[in-house]
Parts: sequence; structure tokens; C-alpha cells
Amino acid sequence: MLPSNGSEPAGPVGQNEAKLLAIVVLGFGSFLCGVLPIYISQRNRQRYPGTLSFLLCLGAGVLLATAIVHMLPEIREALGEYAEIVFCSGFFLMYAIDELVEFCGIAGHDHGEDGEGERRAEQEGRYGDDSDAASTSSRRERRYGANEETKSLLGSGNDSEVTASRRSLESVVGLGGNLSRRSSLNGPPPAGRGQRSAQSAAELQLTGVFGLLLALCMHSLLEGLAIGVQNSGPKVLLLLGAVSAHKFVVGFALGVQLVANGARERCSHVLQVLTFSLGSVAGIGIGMGLDGLNETLTTLIMPVLQGLAGGTLLYVTVSEVLPRERAKRRWHTRAMGPGQFGAVVVGFSLMSALSLVLSDE
Repeated sequence: MLPSNGSEPAGPVGQNEAKLLAIVVLGFGSFLCGVLPIYISQRNRQRYPGTLSFLLCLGAGVLLATAIVHMLPEIREALGEYAEIVFCSGFFLMYAIDELVEFCGIAGHDHGEDGEGERRAEQEGRYGDDSDAASTSSRRERRYGANEETKSLLGSGNDSEVTASRRSLESVVGLGGNLSRRSSLNGPPPAGRGQRSAQSAAELQLTGVFGLLLALCMHSLLEGLAIGVQNSGPKVLLLLGAVSAHKFVVGFALGVQLVANGARERCSHVLQVLTFSLGSVAGIGIGMGLDGLNETLTTLIMPVLQGLAGGTLLYVTVSEVLPRERAKRRWHTRAMGPGQFGAVVVGFSLMSALSLVLSDE
């Protein structure tokens, strides 16, 4: 009785049922986790920008651990000494795409605005002079670094020197952030400027979102393949537990990242999260159909794709997410820096612990 009971889940029915369960759990669970940040941050994003930055840094730590602690050992196991080369190839591939997209985007943007340069400079001068008095107290409270220099300049020298130095400081520290704060005090900026700066920011962030989504979808597809090619129900359920434990965390991190990158349209956010969640579903389906053909697939193609995805994740984390979040400290308080660092460490530790505990297959 006991032997037949123990071997029952390993039969074909148990195996297929386990794979169908994996499709439902991974697809539905990762979708819900990815969509959740829309509702969390919709009201509180403006009110608590530090909380959103903390969540993004937490997600960055999760992605960093996913790339280095979770994916790299698996690649090394399959590719040996070539693992790091393939991993870095993914990093440099994403770097090249980033530079290409940014170069083309900036070139197109500047080319279309050459005729308006002088008019914009005049508007900036007029707008800056009118709102200097109202925005001085806001800058004192919310800026560091340039804050001390601005105060000393305001204390000495005549009005024209103060205005000139303030403008030069604004150009170094970042005119966009100052204008957004001024607009909250003095009404909207001159027509067209907000749209142009928003377009420019969207162009610069396009590659980061695309690279993150591509890497995570590729990783999800490969994990789904790993589940789909298993030949017994218990193995499928074991892998399902391991994959879902970190996929849900990564899905939430992706959702927070999409919200921060300005996916204002709820439909756009949902579609991107849906693409991510369908990666594992497609992988399981493909794996179920590939049952006998997994010789070269598991020994070469899957590890190479995994390595490229890992390098892409590393690039997005260290070159896109973390630098942008660290730059936000200048608009808030100095205490934000240690908080961001702590969030990265917590995210990295959480994902590393999950990877190490669940790597027993």
C-alpha cells in the first residue's frame, strides 16, 4: 500500500497536474505582485518620495542578488570557465544598446529644438528672477552640497552676481528638479518646457525599463523551461516552490521600477507585468512539448541565454537603478543615503537567503 501510494504522484497524471498548477501559480502570482505597486504608490508617491526610493533600492538589491547569487552559479555549473565571459557579454550588450538608444534619442531631441534655444534662455532668465525669492527657502531646506554655497553667495556680493552664480549652480545641480519645485510654488512653468523635459527623461529611461523587462522575461522563460522538462510531479512541485519564492519578490521589484519610470498609463504597466508573468507560463508550455529534445538545449543554449540575461540584470541594477536613486539625495535629506544603502543590503540579503536555501533543488 505504502509503495504504491508513494509512487503515485510520479505517474504521468501527477506530473501534468503539477505542471498545470505551476502555470497557474507562477502566472497569476507574479502578475498580482507586479501590479500591486500601482495601488500602493498612486496616492503616496508624491507625498512620500523617500518611501518609493526605499522600495526601488530594495528591488535593486533583489535584482543584484538574482544576477550574482542566483543566476551566476547556475551558469558556471554549465559553462565552466566561460561563465563569466558570457555573463559580462550580457552586461556589455546592454551597455551598447543603452548608448545607442540614448545617442539616437538625444540627437533627435536636440535637433528638433535648435531654433528655440535663445527663446528658452530668455524664458529661463525671466522665470528664474521672478521666482528666486519664493524658492530660496525651499532650496535651503531640501538641498545639500550646493545649499552651503548658495547661502554663502546670498550673503555676499550684489544682486547680479547672486543671480549669475545661482544660475550656474542650477545648471550644475540640475535645472529640471529646480523647475519642478518652483512650479509648485509659483504656478506652471512656461508652456512647452515641462513636456520637453518629460520627453527627454522618458528617452533616457526607455533603455533601462526595456533591458530590465527583457532580462527578467528571458530568465522567467528559462525557469519555466526548467520546470517544464521535469519528469515527475514531486520535482515539479519542488522547483515550483523555489521559483515562485523569488519570482514574486522580483515581480514586485519590477512593478515598483515601472511605476518609478513613469508608466503613468495603468494599461501600459499591466501589459508589461503581464509579459513578465507569461514568461514562466510560456517556458513551462515549451518544456512540456520538448520532453525528449533537451540535449543541446540544457547543455548549451539555456546556460548562454541565462548568462546574457544575468549580465543584463547586473547592468540595469548598477548603471540605471542605483545611480538614479542615489542622485535623488540632493533633493531630500542626507539621511536618505544610509536608508537607501540599508534597503539595497536588505533586498540583497533577502534574495541571497532565498537562493541559498532553495538551491537544494
